[in-house]
Amino acid sequence: MKCALYIGTHDKDDWLARVGYYLTRHTQKGAYGHVTHCEAIHAENTDGSVTIASASLRDKGVRAKIVHLNPEHWLIADVPQWDVAESIWLLAETAGRPYDWRGALATRLPGNQDNRAWFCSEWLMYPYIREPATFGPHHLAAICMSIGSNVTAEFFKERDPVWQEAA
Repeated sequence: MKCALYIGTHDKDDWLARVGYYLTRHTQKGAYGHVTHCEAIHAENTDGSVTIASASLRDKGVRAKIVHLNPEHWLIADVPQWDVAESIWLLAETAGRPYDWRGALATRLPGNQDNRAWFCSEWLMYPYIREPATFGPHHLAAICMSIGSNVTAEFFKERDPVWQEAA
């Protein structure tokens, strides 16, 4: 499965979300401390778009959507050990569940998750990693790049003509 790791600015989000992402970025450590969100890539479409799924703060919970990813805002990891069918199953089971602010904060601060809700890295890792609620987006990025590979250049090179038209 391919995972999309967000490194953009969150300019389209409201001020409260931007504050949250700012705090995320400034409390995370390591080479992937700038990763603030993640998505499972469920499908790569012929028009250059992708179908992504995750728990999204912007979209207020678990959902899938079709988007054109901006190469300036995303890193792409290929983790062949992770079967996309398991992620698609998880989406069918959890679509519409709310975003878990408490759980996301609890990866950096004292606290607990909301067992009825999800945050991005918890949702994406749930089928593959034990205790996914203990990991933030930067942990997910480090895990993906360690057990998988960084395919960002190849991923966007394949979409370059389509991306140029869509921009």
